[in-house]
Amino acid sequence: MRKDKISGSVARLLAWLESWKTKTGAYNGYVVHRLNLKRMILIHDTPWSQAPMINSFLNLYHKTNNEWWLKKAIEAGNLQAGRLNSESKYIFAGHEDDRFCGLVHNAMANCALLDLARTLLEENSRHHARLGQKYVHVVELNTARFLIEKLWVDEKGAFKVAERDYYSLRVDRFVANMNSVAVENLIKLSILTGKKEYADYAKRVGEWLLSLQIHSESTLLDGAITYQEPGSNPFVSIYTALSMRGLDDLYFLTKDKRYLESMLAVARNLMRFRDPKYKLFYHAFQNGSLKEYPLFVAGAGIILKAIDDVSRVCGETFSLDNTLDTILGLQLSNGGFPNFRGYNSTGNNRKNGDGSLVWEDVVPTVGWNSHLLEYLTRYVPGDFSGIAHKEMKTVFESGKNYLYFETPRSAFIFGWNPFQSFGSYIVPNKTCALGFSFLDVRAAVKFLFDGVSILSSYRCSRTNYQRVKK
Repeated sequence: MRKDKISGSVARLLAWLESWKTKTGAYNGYVVHRLNLKRMILIHDTPWSQAPMINSFLNLYHKTNNEWWLKKAIEAGNLQAGRLNSESKYIFAGHEDDRFCGLVHNAMANCALLDLARTLLEENSRHHARLGQKYVHVVELNTARFLIEKLWVDEKGAFKVAERDYYSLRVDRFVANMNSVAVENLIKLSILTGKKEYADYAKRVGEWLLSLQIHSESTLLDGAITYQEPGSNPFVSIYTALSMRGLDDLYFLTKDKRYLESMLAVARNLMRFRDPKYKLFYHAFQNGSLKEYPLFVAGAGIILKAIDDVSRVCGETFSLDNTLDTILGLQLSNGGFPNFRGYNSTGNNRKNGDGSLVWEDVVPTVGWNSHLLEYLTRYVPGDFSGIAHKEMKTVFESGKNYLYFETPRSAFIFGWNPFQSFGSYIVPNKTCALGFSFLDVRAAVKFLFDGVSILSSYRCSRTNYQRVKK
């Protein structure tokens, strides 16, 4: 792996990501998710992006021993800890849908805060120790009062998706990848608090996760983990990867080799789940057939991290250089990486999709890019000197279906074809949590529903942020 090439890519990516950062350490950004799910007006931070930013700065700190990066991690951590509201939930924890306060986003925030807390508690500093304990306290409040009290279902031995699941109003769903992130949360919290009961919950979830693995050598799905119970089961590559998040923690906790074998099986499954030409990861296997598109570009960071974790724990090497070369070659001049290739395809619920590039493919988003940054920062050299406050370059991209223009301060997107991509979006100030949508009626209606639902929670979290900061 060429670390010099990665260093340059990381420096440019950091510059772009910093252009979306507020003065309080929030990494704003609109959301372009799979299956045409978007959030384009309320462009606030989410744990999906804030957590990998914290971990990226920790990676850089541990690599370089430069205090600058620890300060960046603390700034981002203070913001995330301050997002805890009076109900012990994190606000903005629904990614593309602010009505949700879901399992995976709360657990993801907790994992990052616990990683930061562990680093601070290991420092020879009373100030850092006190701050680390504050993070542990915040995480324990969320874990005990929300995850366990509100989402744990004892008969299942797992956590449900949310208190109110807007995608399944009548039946509770139990999603593997979300529960695996919760396992990581529980075990790390158990270690830092010395409370065994958190690890006991994790062990129960671990047994359920093992029961979901597919064992069928004759199919493409061999080694994959079932997405959810009950309900349809799309095998989406990023979610298969996230399903591994807690398996290494379970192995270190229990010394049970079944977790090692499970991790290896998932990693081998993902290695087979790639486009033969560009080696980008396929999207999903659903309803008995392969859904190749949209291929993950920036989103591949989630998968690369998972496979890298398996290599570190199990000692097996996976050749990913060709995948990484393809991804690095797609980096835009502003430093961001495109989200996808093939978003405008039938596999992405677009009946007449022809595979031509649309703005959803090209325009980079903080949510996907932050995960890619977390992976790449694992491989920068110890003398990495990229400074996050270097200004990003202005970018202008256009095609037959879209126009995209972004400066260090603002962004503009205009899509005119096909109708699912039709709309005009303006972000006049990237460090304010508001963008404007013209022509896209769906985005405007969604803004009204989401805006009302989060306003009261946001006011509560401001008080918490100031308390954590002090």
